Amino acid sequence: MFKSILGRLFWTYAAILALVFTSISVSVGFFVNRFAVEQHMESVIRVADTIEYWAGIIQIENDDLRFQSAYKRFLESWADFLHSDIVITNLSGEVVASTRAVSTVPEDFAHAVAGGKIIKKRSTFNGSYEKKVMVVGMPVEYQGGIVGAMYFNTQLFDMRRTTLELFYVFLLSSALSILAAAILVYMQSRKISRQIGKINEAVRNIASGKFDRRVAVTSTDEIGQLASSFNFMADSIAAIEDTRSEFISDVAHELRTPMTSISGFVEGIMDGTIPPEKHNEYLKIVLDESKRLTKMVNDMLEMSKLSSSEYKLDITKFDLNELTRICIINLGNRIDEKNLELNVDFASETLMVLADKDALQRVIINLIDNAIKFSYPNTTIGISTWIEKGRARFCIGNFGDGISGADLSNIFNRFYKTNKSRTYEKSGAGLGLSFVKNILTLHKQSVWVESVDTKEGSSAKYIKFTFTLELA
Repeated sequence: MFKSILGRLFWTYAAILALVFTSISVSVGFFVNRFAVEQHMESVIRVADTIEYWAGIIQIENDDLRFQSAYKRFLESWADFLHSDIVITNLSGEVVASTRAVSTVPEDFAHAVAGGKIIKKRSTFNGSYEKKVMVVGMPVEYQGGIVGAMYFNTQLFDMRRTTLELFYVFLLSSALSILAAAILVYMQSRKISRQIGKINEAVRNIASGKFDRRVAVTSTDEIGQLASSFNFMADSIAAIEDTRSEFISDVAHELRTPMTSISGFVEGIMDGTIPPEKHNEYLKIVLDESKRLTKMVNDMLEMSKLSSSEYKLDITKFDLNELTRICIINLGNRIDEKNLELNVDFASETLMVLADKDALQRVIINLIDNAIKFSYPNTTIGISTWIEKGRARFCIGNFGDGISGADLSNIFNRFYKTNKSRTYEKSGAGLGLSFVKNILTLHKQSVWVESVDTKEGSSAKYIKFTFTLELA
């Protein structure tokens, strides 16, 4: 049973309850017993004052039988009240009155009391009792002198009777409390273990590929938070799985098209279907498709490299504006193909930053290429840099179909591609913006996207990508 959470929780709580109640029981028993002894001693002292007066008189009137009989009944009533045997002796230690058949008094007791001491000891009282009793001895004083002694012998059981009665009541209430606590602990432990069991079952289902399984959230405590976190994780895994499946489908399609073209053209050249004078034309197409395949594979390898914890940045100081100009020149032909106009606005001639220059060039080229790809023909692409809140900022915007709310929250995810119906170019595997996000995350910087309306009644949107960099 200790192998399960239910067993460990239940028996741990049970052990704690038992330890607590045992400690309380011992403490209560000790203090109640001490209280009972003190109360008994106080009662004995109060009664002793009364008995002392009559004991002194009997030393004088010891020949009066009626007085002796009344005195004996007087002692018996007090003995019943105290649950004790009372023994009265003269100064020589001889028993003159007793509520029990006691003939002698221990000599050490008699000497001590005769010397004016009060004794409190356990003794069999010279064999008068089978078991030791609590003996309280006091001197009897009369007219300023000690004339005898009085002893109160109390059975320990009688003395502890009140303690035992209180202890039994406490044990009964403790037992009922422990039983109620055990039931509550068992119910609570079972509830916790049941919830964890459901989460564990859902984990196994997800591990087996059933990504639609979720856990019901029935509380707001840590278990409820764990269930919520699990459901969030399951949603993320399901989304990643959907993206992965879509990516595999996209990559398969992207690979199939150039591979089909390559194999078809090569077969046409080899079997003579394509005439020799057109070999160079079709070999150029084969080369372009091969380069496209190579780029796609390199992109996937680069993405895997960026995700590795071993990837190290080469941080240097350089001019962000100059790097932007170089990237624009590299993509000049593509800009001209769509008859796009560039509106470049640098807040200053130079903007020195600290970053990995090669990685950042990849970021800027990806963003410009993305803007070109999704821009309406004959529109403007805006690029600007400036300093804000102690950081360098780069922004690029273009006019296009815009990005929906769902796409805005997922656009930087690996392998994610927005609705293909809005694109003019369907090439690529959805890795470009993920590169951008990963590289800037490695730089501990931020990147975000906005899709805003343009003119009222127009379907065109202005899409802006902005990222930050550390100033040099």
